[in-house]
Amino acid sequence: MYEFKATEEKILKFWKGSNIYEKAAKKNKGKKKFYFLQGPPYTSGRIHIGHAWNNSLKDMLLRYKRMQGLDVWDRAGYDMHGLPTERKVQALHKLDTKEDIIKFGMEKFIRECIKWSTEKAKLMDEDLFKIGVWMDYENAYWPIKNEYIEGVWWLIKQADRKKRLYEGLRTMSWCPNCATAMAKHECEYKTLKEESIFVKLKAKGTKNEYIIIWTTTPWTIAYNLAVMANPELDYVKADVEGETWIVAKGLAGPVIQAVAGKKFKILKEMKGSELEGMEYEHPWHREIEEFPKLKKQHPKVHTVILSEEYVTLDAGSGLVHCAPGCGPEDYEVGHRNNIPPFNNLTESGTFPKGMGRFSGLKAKADDKKFTKALEDAGALIEVTPVEHEYAHCERCHSPVIFRATKQWFFKTEDLKERMRSENSKVHWVPETGKNAFDSWLANLRDNSITKQRFWGTPAPIWKCGKCSMYTVAESKADLQKLKAKNIPENLHKPWIDAVTIECKCGGTMHRIPDVLDVWIDAGCASWICLYYPQRKELLAKWFPADFILEAKEQVRGWFNLLMVTSILAMDKPSFKRVYMHGMLTDVEGQKMSKSLGNIISPYEFIDKFGADTLRFYMCRTAAGEDINFSWEEAKLKYKNLSILWNVCQYLLDYTRAMNVNPAKAPKGKNSQEEEAILSRLHSTISQVTEAYESYQLDKVPALLENLFLDLSRTYIQATRDKASSEPEIVLHTIYTVMTELLKMLATVCPFISEELYQTLKREYKLKEESVHLMGWPKADKKKINKKLEGNFAIAEDVMQAILAAREKANIGVRWPLSKATIITRDSQTKKAVQTLKDMIKQQVNVKEVATSDEMKGGTVHLSENKAAIGKDFKSDAPKILAAINSKALDEIYNKGKAAIGSFELTRAHINIKETLPQNIVSAEFKNGVAYIDTQMTEELEKEGYARELTRRVQAMRKELGLKKADRIGLAIDSPIYIVAWKEEIQQRVGAKTLKFEKLPKGHEERIKDKIFKISVKKL
Repeated sequence: MYEFKATEEKILKFWKGSNIYEKAAKKNKGKKKFYFLQGPPYTSGRIHIGHAWNNSLKDMLLRYKRMQGLDVWDRAGYDMHGLPTERKVQALHKLDTKEDIIKFGMEKFIRECIKWSTEKAKLMDEDLFKIGVWMDYENAYWPIKNEYIEGVWWLIKQADRKKRLYEGLRTMSWCPNCATAMAKHECEYKTLKEESIFVKLKAKGTKNEYIIIWTTTPWTIAYNLAVMANPELDYVKADVEGETWIVAKGLAGPVIQAVAGKKFKILKEMKGSELEGMEYEHPWHREIEEFPKLKKQHPKVHTVILSEEYVTLDAGSGLVHCAPGCGPEDYEVGHRNNIPPFNNLTESGTFPKGMGRFSGLKAKADDKKFTKALEDAGALIEVTPVEHEYAHCERCHSPVIFRATKQWFFKTEDLKERMRSENSKVHWVPETGKNAFDSWLANLRDNSITKQRFWGTPAPIWKCGKCSMYTVAESKADLQKLKAKNIPENLHKPWIDAVTIECKCGGTMHRIPDVLDVWIDAGCASWICLYYPQRKELLAKWFPADFILEAKEQVRGWFNLLMVTSILAMDKPSFKRVYMHGMLTDVEGQKMSKSLGNIISPYEFIDKFGADTLRFYMCRTAAGEDINFSWEEAKLKYKNLSILWNVCQYLLDYTRAMNVNPAKAPKGKNSQEEEAILSRLHSTISQVTEAYESYQLDKVPALLENLFLDLSRTYIQATRDKASSEPEIVLHTIYTVMTELLKMLATVCPFISEELYQTLKREYKLKEESVHLMGWPKADKKKINKKLEGNFAIAEDVMQAILAAREKANIGVRWPLSKATIITRDSQTKKAVQTLKDMIKQQVNVKEVATSDEMKGGTVHLSENKAAIGKDFKSDAPKILAAINSKALDEIYNKGKAAIGSFELTRAHINIKETLPQNIVSAEFKNGVAYIDTQMTEELEKEGYARELTRRVQAMRKELGLKKADRIGLAIDSPIYIVAWKEEIQQRVGAKTLKFEKLPKGHEERIKDKIFKISVKKL
């Protein structure tokens, strides 16, 4: 029995005590290099099941590369800066706002962040090692260390040298909860159902003429400074119950009739270009103090301006509300027209003084109050529900707002075609990942890099308060060259904030207070992982990374930043190959999340089925696809690993019982059973090697599973008798497959593979200390016989069909049957059945196996599953099908299709109606039908009793704790005559003597309606 808990605890101790990872990492030093770059998991707590899946996939490939003899760079690493840690520490000390952090004490707060990150990184090291993930944890890269911070500073300096670093006023996504700017890649989009509003803006100098606009964010009307029209679209002035409304011609009906519920008459048509410069009165122009000032300084404020790119007929009125301080597109159009990005929200998204009745309100949260204010002003036309995608903070999941704010940026938009070109050369698995990343790069904007927070890599930018000149420092040493004062030991805030530099103008340079976006940390990992810029020789030998692996959400995250930073700093990409996996969902296909309460903990999984099962189950999910988690599927994989365990036990038991050494090549000749399983072995080696070489990691677990299931269910079952008569051949074959299989399986299931190898090592005096120190097996093409493998696969299908028919008839496999008939027109199936007839007969326990082209006496009828039949099935179809002779299923399908026309007939739509004798039972398989004759003769029944009795004796041996080699004295008090099977029973149960006699006492067994007395004594 496979006891995974004991096994995994034992193997972990062995690995640690014998330094197996260290030996595996050391043995290939100096050989061909393979640079794996760890995508840093965030140190927010213990690992979740996504971490387990992700890192298990990585570990698979790393183990393979080590076994292939490569010198593998496998330095672990973590993401440690940023808001998640700030929030954890805030919660720990009950700090709600940034102001609370300042009161708590910046130095104290940062030390708490360092402590939290450090503790969690060490915990995650342990957790990952416990699931068999081998990386260099001892030297893991930590962004909180000075050398990492300097590696990020080096990037900022490179950007500055190349004139790709700039400060700019931009309308940015902003998280009012976190009180900081957000880059595009930090936004996650959710579908919301909210209220949108149609608003009328009175044209200046008119009595009742209105420009009609639409928005899904009512709060932004407070910052409305213009209305955009498309110069090429047609617009109308329409009489609407005494008022004149201006809307796009193509949307006049939907807006006026469908939304407002009013009748209208078109008064005039015009192009959008004719509307340019039209002024309007803002409904709150008397309340918001800034409006008159803005109009005076910028004449186009509260006028119609033109935009072809952002005005369409897809929704709304064809006239677009423009608030340059509340959106990047609005900002662009406003900038072109000298309209400023007016937005005076506080960091927490609150309207300040000077905003009339809106002072103190919250952006987004108080949308209904803004809608009410428009209604009070007579400007509201209608409120309509709308479903739309809205950006949320990926850290705290709050809805974002927009703020006009000064930030520092990387100039990268002009590099996007270069990045797309480099991406086209990257090997992606799956290919859809390449396409998704290309699409992301095609829409790339300049990256904002600064955050208004405390826990992060400090922006290495010092700015003069007198002349506004700035300088960028790339290291401590650089600060010393600049003759900076107060250089601290720790480069974090608040200590770095004390550093000052004398400016050439005579003023003093102070560091800007911002920290860098935490994604910049992760983006720099490709060179900092190699200790660059401190150790320049490693970069030349290893860079760029040979392989990275992360979830598909990293297209906009880590993959993006890796490409941006390396192209910007080094003018080349930082990775050659990418494996992209999907997300984790539950059985209903819903993404797992804490809020939904459907998260599965890796510890819960491991406690039920073990780390190997976790890896074996999850790592087979198709690349790029989400995994629909299922406990039933997980349980099945554990059962299958238990089958492998039992195969090893079978090998050990038989070698001890037969006193043979399976490690030695036998003198006898292999039969087709041996040739077939050895062919499967070498085919699998070839396929698994190809899968790894092409980075199709998801294909590996099933290939290995199929091999050991074939070994157990086909080869061992087929050679049960031969194992006693020719043990050297059978056991050597099992040994060969097992030892080669364990080398490959060690990449996926490292614990059970190690334990089974150690068992074989002790038993057969193997040399290598660990399976993980062995070389990768090589396929022998001469031993691959695809035709023979195909025959065995067909035979397996046939046997499963016969067993299914037995189950339908409720007849156990130990009770012999007289005949099985295989109905098929497939020539390959016929040949396979004839070739492997003896094996089939033995495994399904029938006396005769025959093949035939047709069934006699059957009729075809429609499936009772009405849903499967479909709407297109014609009413006369039953008559047509009933008239078709049932000689061959392929004919039925073809004639049925032709007769029924548009309906596509499949196997699901027809069944075989049994009009055969009751003793004939059938079951389908891929290429035909298997029929069994269930009629029992007296001889067949006696043989069944003998076989069943044999099983009961075997069970008694097990209960007595007897080993395979132990011999017994057996006596049976039988109610029927089964002496003819005496020799067979003796051989199967290891009985030196067997007597059929009356027993006054004995263990009683009921088989069907008969009572047998059994006496077993160990000799």
